[in-house]
Amino acid sequence: MEFDRSPGMARRRRALNFALRGRRDPASGAGQRRRVAGGMSDRHTRKVLDLTIRLAEVMLSSGSGTADVVATAHDVAQAYQLTDCVVDVFVTTIFVSAPPTADSPPVTIVRAVQARSTDYTRLSELDRLVGRITSGGVSVDEAHEAMDELTERPHPYPRWLATAGWAGFAFGIAMLLGGTWLTWILAAVSSALIDRVGRLLNRIGTPFFFQQAAGALIATLIAVAAYLFAGQGPTALVATGIVMLLAGLTLVGSVQDALTGYMLTAVARLGDVVFLTLGIVVGILAGLQIASVAGIHIELHVDATEYFVLPNQPLSIVLAVCGAALAGACLTIASYARPRSVVTAAIAAGLAELVLIGLGSNGFGQVVATGTGAVGVGLLATLISIRRQAPALVTATAGITPMLPGMAVFRAVFYFAVERDFAAGMAQALAAAATALAIGAGVVMGELIGSPLRYRAGRLGDFLRVEGPPGLRRAVGNVVALRPAAAAQPARATHQRSWSVALEPASSESASSELEADESGGSAGADDGESAER
Repeated sequence: MEFDRSPGMARRRRALNFALRGRRDPASGAGQRRRVAGGMSDRHTRKVLDLTIRLAEVMLSSGSGTADVVATAHDVAQAYQLTDCVVDVFVTTIFVSAPPTADSPPVTIVRAVQARSTDYTRLSELDRLVGRITSGGVSVDEAHEAMDELTERPHPYPRWLATAGWAGFAFGIAMLLGGTWLTWILAAVSSALIDRVGRLLNRIGTPFFFQQAAGALIATLIAVAAYLFAGQGPTALVATGIVMLLAGLTLVGSVQDALTGYMLTAVARLGDVVFLTLGIVVGILAGLQIASVAGIHIELHVDATEYFVLPNQPLSIVLAVCGAALAGACLTIASYARPRSVVTAAIAAGLAELVLIGLGSNGFGQVVATGTGAVGVGLLATLISIRRQAPALVTATAGITPMLPGMAVFRAVFYFAVERDFAAGMAQALAAAATALAIGAGVVMGELIGSPLRYRAGRLGDFLRVEGPPGLRRAVGNVVALRPAAAAQPARATHQRSWSVALEPASSESASSELEADESGGSAGADDGESAER
């Protein structure tokens, strides 16, 4: 009876297999044994892990997103034939690990990121170093020596030039917000003083919360003095100081972490942003309280429902756009970026302000207009990073800074603390929070739109791209996996085994053919077992 039914069952099985033919989604990879051992020694593994965690620390301290750090570290490990490296970031702690093999125990290195350092020249040099590594031919010892030189080198500009950059940044923001030439000059002087006091407080180990409070206090007291002796409105001066203090916060990085799945790190980063913003609020409150004790009564003649001010005259529009461009350019100088980044940052900030004015003048609200401008900044930063093989973080940070809601933050604090108008204060506070979220999400959306241009994007992508693997990764959108290039695996001498190999994008066509081969092999009975063993 069994013999009679077996041919019918075989026919039904073949018919079912025929009906279910087609491409199938691959396995998730969870729990699979790593099939590539690499044959590297334990010493080589430790050196590679140490290299990856060092570059990850530089990236994380510069404000890069967690997904960017992880993707870049994986690229470097792959270039040194460490294909099963595990990289993870939890808030400010970096973990890199190599799982055990049949001949060696697991290796894990942990490092905590203690210092915050905004040096975009160092980040650009790291980008070039990673590009060299993933192009092949760099030994792990040479890479460590390059990292030693990169991390021990002082800032490229003297301190006075960075202070001048912050003064120019504040001058541009004051032009953007309106006011007289005296307001612009006082804003520049105020920001220079804030920068020097902040450096002094940082040198003696003062927590960042108190540094933010001290900076906001200085800006508020100078604004009160200008109001008392020169009749200048305090809003623009204080708002300029707030924008300067907000410029160093990792707003975009926290939003990117949330959108790329690193939720705990995103919450921690966002909490850091909120806490340091509260330091600014404390400084403003202290300055207003000092003014109140001194008998100085400040009046703001503004509409409580007005969340941002748009220029409506040709001259004021030109001044606002030029102010935004100046602020973006000077921010790159204050952040120690390369000179060629100054022009691109100015263009990004100026165009973003122009989009903001255009949309706001046509009836769009602050959140929509700001978010749209941030999308444009993210897209432009992606295009520039693809063409110049440079980090997108530099252009993105400079482009969004003129849109930060400094005026809404000051008005919220003023309505809460001085006018006791809690409804107006809450409206301004919510407007500031919504604007900040629109900026962060808009930049990530712009990079998501531009991410397909990095690989296999037709003629436009071919025009933008520069030959060779990328340096620091921007892990937004469909991140293309890199793998050792098939043509870059020649036989090597013993002393060359620690050299990096060139990486190339994993071909979707080859992956598809492998899947189809697996499917055809799965219907071949004995061949299935043999291919599974392989």
